[in-house]
Amino acid sequence: MYIVELPYGTRMDLTEKSNLEKAEEIYNEHKYDIRIDREINNYEFFNEFLKHFSKLDMLSVSPYGDGVSYDFLYKMPNLRRLHLHTMYYIDFQNLEHLKTLSLWWNKKMITNFDKLQNLEHLSITEFDEKDLTKLSALTNLKSLSFKTAKIKSLKGIETLTNLKCVSFGGVRSLTDISDITTLQKLKYLEFDICWKLQDFSSIGELKELEVLKLLDCKNLASIKFVKNMPKLKLLYTLGTTIINDFDTTPAENVPVFFGSQNKKYNKQYPEKEIQEGQKSWSSYL
Repeated sequence: MYIVELPYGTRMDLTEKSNLEKAEEIYNEHKYDIRIDREINNYEFFNEFLKHFSKLDMLSVSPYGDGVSYDFLYKMPNLRRLHLHTMYYIDFQNLEHLKTLSLWWNKKMITNFDKLQNLEHLSITEFDEKDLTKLSALTNLKSLSFKTAKIKSLKGIETLTNLKCVSFGGVRSLTDISDITTLQKLKYLEFDICWKLQDFSSIGELKELEVLKLLDCKNLASIKFVKNMPKLKLLYTLGTTIINDFDTTPAENVPVFFGSQNKKYNKQYPEKEIQEGQKSWSSYL
């Protein structure tokens, strides 16, 4: 058992050798986040864990070993937030009550993902689908983020009309975002390491958008589309991002604009590169 101090709070990591009765006492006193650590080779550990922690509403799970099964999660009726390294079979039909899910995508081990009808916040690492059709049934989502993804288009996202925050990280193969135009509640949008996409103009249809971050999007053709976005408060074009028509004037009415300092741009806005009072992702949820 280890107590880990993190930037967002304190976490208690449980190992196979942890005294779970003592861990429960500590949890009841401090309400730390709980994580089941890596090497677990004893199925009885999970049975014992349920005796002490079956009522948890949040859990992080990253074990591997011969005795590992995710079946114990199905016996946690209060579980609402789950962080999962998906290395073993899991049936999400048994976890329909989840509100927040962060996972490493492993399609060979995942079934009934479309049953997560109550899910509001989803973060995925290593999403190896060509588009977003696997997520199209999750219509209650308010936030969606990818750490890395192999998607080529956003097909499937058009049904997720309750989204307010979206982050596409590590989307090197993405070439088409035309389906994003249905997300009329979107407030916060980020693209990071988006190397192939040139035409971002569909974003201009998102009239409620307040924050747009285009990071390491080195083939960005133009930002002309931001000219008709009345609520846009912050625009980032940082990292390897270059506005390839070198026209920054469409951003003249955007209050904060980071990334206008390339010498080839027709106008620079050093006065806009301020950080005070900027809202975080969570402010829009």
